[in-house]
Amino acid sequence: MSETGSFGEDLADFVRRVGALRGSRALPAAELRGVLDAALFELEHAAETLWPRYERLAARAPEGTSAERRERQLLRAVFQRLPLPVVLVDRDTAVRRMNPAATALTGVRAGYATGRPLAGLLAPGDRAPFRSQVAAAARGEGARSLTVRLLQRPDRPVRATLTALSPPGEPQPRSPPTNCASPTPSYPYGS
Repeated sequence: MSETGSFGEDLADFVRRVGALRGSRALPAAELRGVLDAALFELEHAAETLWPRYERLAARAPEGTSAERRERQLLRAVFQRLPLPVVLVDRDTAVRRMNPAATALTGVRAGYATGRPLAGLLAPGDRAPFRSQVAAAARGEGARSLTVRLLQRPDRPVRATLTALSPPGEPQPRSPPTNCASPTPSYPYGS
């Protein structure tokens, strides 16, 4: 894991611990000494560990940021212009991104679909198998492919291909990576 990713995880853990400390403000005064000690420990951790790591990362950022930004822009352009429907989903099948071809296929706007389960767009009998195959791909068990039916077009089956990937610059779950569902219509596209 890159130092940036590791720093992000450490920072997220720190934020969670601070949230837990904030939640303990309602404790009786007699029990607050331990909370105060924990808060001081967390502040020391931030000052002695997190801040120096941040400064090291920030000092290195100018060299890589423009190249990384161009790479992300290129990947976004390819994603948007790809003639095949592509949907990036997480392990729970929640839509992270949807390209215009996927929008045309599903009849659902990308902004509306984001955060909602892609499985919800499928016929009820196809939802559980789809979720199962997404979970298998997310666990790193290899690419998967299955035929599903969209709720809006149940008479036209769609071949969905699933593969695990980790898009650069995207927040990553601690384990398994993001999945890509690329439905390929089993009928001529656009008909």
